[in-house]
Amino acid sequence: MDSQVSRQDDGNNGKKNKNGGQNGGNNNNRGGPPPVQIPWFREYTPLTETVAIIFNQAEHHGIFNYLPGIRTPANKRDNTKYCRFHCDTGHTTEECRVLKDEVERLIQRGQLREYVRGANQQPRQPAQPVTRPQPQDNHDLEKKISRLSDDPIIFTEGEARGLWHPHTNAIVVTLHIAGRKVFWILVDNRSSADILFKSTFNKMNLIGVKIEPTASSLSGFTGDSISSEGILNFPVELGSSPCQHIQAVDFVLVDCPSLYNAIIGRPTLNKICAVTSTYHLVVKFPTVGGIGIL
Repeated sequence: MDSQVSRQDDGNNGKKNKNGGQNGGNNNNRGGPPPVQIPWFREYTPLTETVAIIFNQAEHHGIFNYLPGIRTPANKRDNTKYCRFHCDTGHTTEECRVLKDEVERLIQRGQLREYVRGANQQPRQPAQPVTRPQPQDNHDLEKKISRLSDDPIIFTEGEARGLWHPHTNAIVVTLHIAGRKVFWILVDNRSSADILFKSTFNKMNLIGVKIEPTASSLSGFTGDSISSEGILNFPVELGSSPCQHIQAVDFVLVDCPSLYNAIIGRPTLNKICAVTSTYHLVVKFPTVGGIGIL
């Protein structure tokens, strides 16, 4: 079961409960045991750093091929472990066998040589035979990206039924963040940042998560300033199938009291082309399968 982060509902938000989609991760199990990851290499080049550190330091170069998600069914994973390579739970970044193979593949191509132990160390030979298909390059992947729906985004009076009018309620939603079901998330068009509060992050109980340092601070409408404790990049599931979108979000980690567990601000709303209606207490956005709703 998902770990959940919640708070007491005051019962006055005037809105029906809304979930942000299905449980994170790909479930390829169809009645049999989960498929076993076949290593690409029998032996691996000795390294000066762990694969997790290598990935953290070299990710910005854009040289890694991002393969399909974790194959283990979501209900059989260790949800306390988080993999930055897959942006999903089930194992830590260091335990990721796919990342280990990807690092070795790059070394075989002459990249990441600065992490090879020994000046004259030669890369290992790839295992033979290997029946696993080779990853596609970025150009091939881009050609297969489906277009977002161009259906018009509209709001009807019927969608506002069940709400007390007039009201001054905010848009509050429930989303899956890094595989965790997080309640009481404020959707705020005024916020110039996506925010995750530290108390929420601690309750998510994720292992192996890297917090990117930052010197930025946040300012409120009163002019007061709050220092951030870093940036967390987490996948967020928006909407429900078939109108679902998974967006990587850079959350600013903030340690301060809040009525909410997190805030979705303009950075994410703009990335997903979202349209909000405070009158309807609804967020809509285009997806490959149609118009998604929060």
